Amino acid sequence: MIPLVLIAPDDTELIKGGSEGRRKFFDGLISQLDHPYLDQLIRYHHFLKQRNALLKQFADTGRRDLTLLGSYDQELIRLSVFLAKRRAKLLQEFAPLLQSHYSEISQGREKVSVSYETEALRSDFGEYFLSLRQKDLVTKNSNAGIHKDDFEFQIGEHSIRKIGSQGQQKSYIIALKLAQFQIFEKAKGEKPLLLLDDIFDKLDDERIAKLMDLVSRGTFGQIFLTDARPERSKGILGALDAEVLFFDLEKGELKK
Repeated sequence: MIPLVLIAPDDTELIKGGSEGRRKFFDGLISQLDHPYLDQLIRYHHFLKQRNALLKQFADTGRRDLTLLGSYDQELIRLSVFLAKRRAKLLQEFAPLLQSHYSEISQGREKVSVSYETEALRSDFGEYFLSLRQKDLVTKNSNAGIHKDDFEFQIGEHSIRKIGSQGQQKSYIIALKLAQFQIFEKAKGEKPLLLLDDIFDKLDDERIAKLMDLVSRGTFGQIFLTDARPERSKGILGALDAEVLFFDLEKGELKK
């Protein structure tokens, strides 16, 4: 199966939305490369669901089986540490690629970064997890573990969600997905398919020109691009030193 990297308009929700979407993005990336990670991630969410159900049962019945709760605690602590280490390892490889692609698109005007925020890598995480047991019993929910982690997307030293323009956020997402492409290519030994859906929206002319120069060098192999404004695409792509074919969905025609 050939891997696929899709850049779509709603990808900006990775920046604007909650932490769950960012965790899913990086978990999905790692899971396609590391099957033991996927197995342990599934196991983690199974035990998390069981533990939360047990906490609700305690509240409903007034009876507490702390021995059973303790067995869930130990497994969630172990799995959190394992999964957090793998996420952190990925970011060591991913972050430089992100910065490199963003720098090319923005012509080096801005520096971006991504950082991993987790409690699971602190040396006393086990004690920290157990210290929240009383809070867990009150809230009927697990308040520590890798399901609480987040990935902070920054431009300069600030959150790109708070200060980034639409063009900067779109450029960040593109750089994020191109970094994903390179991670896949290195691990699989083949180029994924790259799909660019409505890619020019929210980008100024300079960023569009740099992006097209970047993806037309052959580094990213065959690319599929969609645009609701065909004349714009023809003008931009026609200037590239690359083989370009246009397919008109309304007419069902393929043209050079």
